[in-house]
Amino acid sequence: MLPTENLKLYNSITRRYLLAVIIIALLSSGAFYALQSALSDSENTAYIVNISGRQRMLSQHIALDAHRLYKEQFILSKDTSELRKLMSKHIEDFDVANRQLSSGLLSKDNEIELSSEIRNMYFGKMELYHRVSDYVQLAQNALDSSDKESMNQYIHEIDLVSEQLLKDLNKVVNQYQKEGEARLLQIDRTELIVWLTTIIALIFEVFFIFRPMAREVIESKTSEAKVLTNLQDLVELRTLKLEKANEKLEQLAHHDPLTSLRNRLTLESDIESLIIGYNEHHIPFAIAMIDIDWFKKVNDTYGHLVGDFVLQELAKLFKTFIRDSDQIYRAGGEEFVLILNRIDKNEAYAKLEEIRNYIQMHYFQCDKQLISITISIGMYHTSLFPLAQVHDIIQAADNALYDSKHNGRNKTSIAKDLTFAD
Repeated sequence: MLPTENLKLYNSITRRYLLAVIIIALLSSGAFYALQSALSDSENTAYIVNISGRQRMLSQHIALDAHRLYKEQFILSKDTSELRKLMSKHIEDFDVANRQLSSGLLSKDNEIELSSEIRNMYFGKMELYHRVSDYVQLAQNALDSSDKESMNQYIHEIDLVSEQLLKDLNKVVNQYQKEGEARLLQIDRTELIVWLTTIIALIFEVFFIFRPMAREVIESKTSEAKVLTNLQDLVELRTLKLEKANEKLEQLAHHDPLTSLRNRLTLESDIESLIIGYNEHHIPFAIAMIDIDWFKKVNDTYGHLVGDFVLQELAKLFKTFIRDSDQIYRAGGEEFVLILNRIDKNEAYAKLEEIRNYIQMHYFQCDKQLISITISIGMYHTSLFPLAQVHDIIQAADNALYDSKHNGRNKTSIAKDLTFAD
């Protein structure tokens, strides 16, 4: 049995210690929940911005596919089976993206609440949902048409609505990006609130728990002073975990979780900065769209885990070829984007060919499996022809990538000057 005075001290210290632990536990739980929610929201933001950007790109792919189909079927009399499959895939992806973006249902178990601005764009005055659906139907009619005159009429109707639809889809992308930036700002505010709450809680504990407890311990000249040290260690541990969680949140918001490369969320803003540098100081740069050839065969043959391994190793290989002034991004799936800064066209082309040839000769070893792949590349350089808009530059590089795919894959193609419809 403890003496009466020691028992009182013991009970007093115990109560204060439990109160401090409860406060820290509640604070840690609240911080963890807030950061987990913010992280999930950030991932959804990056995903939906990627979908909206791809929807915008697909609208132009479909128009281009229709013209190519008409030319190859009725003018060049070529086999159009592969082109039809590609156009059908673009139409299907375009329609799926329209349903996802207009409903907020990203997957079976993942649904987000759409803002009033987005809903108004899709179902309000712009009627974007119905216009996209009509565009899908026009494209499907053109694809299904076997008559030259009727197909030409469908393509003409597609051309009439394509440009304005592209502009309105770009408004949707900009709105999603704006809302994504607002969510990231909210994450920053959440971090600040958590930090301030932590400081306030620590101050509260110091003044109302630790100091009185320390005073009682000193007055009683007992060894219970160790309690204060233990509590301080606990606070430092919680603070360290909070800092690491914040760092992880920042990393995931701007980087692809599989390859650790930058993601699509930062690509367009980085290209915008390059455009400003080129306009103001004539600093040349190149944009390369890179796609793994027949990557679906890798997944089908070896499984998705091996496919993920190939993507991770490929990202590491890309990093060995680029300079500090360059950047590599994973745009989604098996598609990568490479920015080569302060470089002329011939050097850029030579660098891309060096990368392509190296990967062609490289073997990816996973679980005693030796896997070889090739890549197709489309390159845009500022010396080719002037483009002032980010989406035009991406489109030019993507069209060059299509040329590489269309001409046999495992090639590097240079962008051709396209006349964008007014």
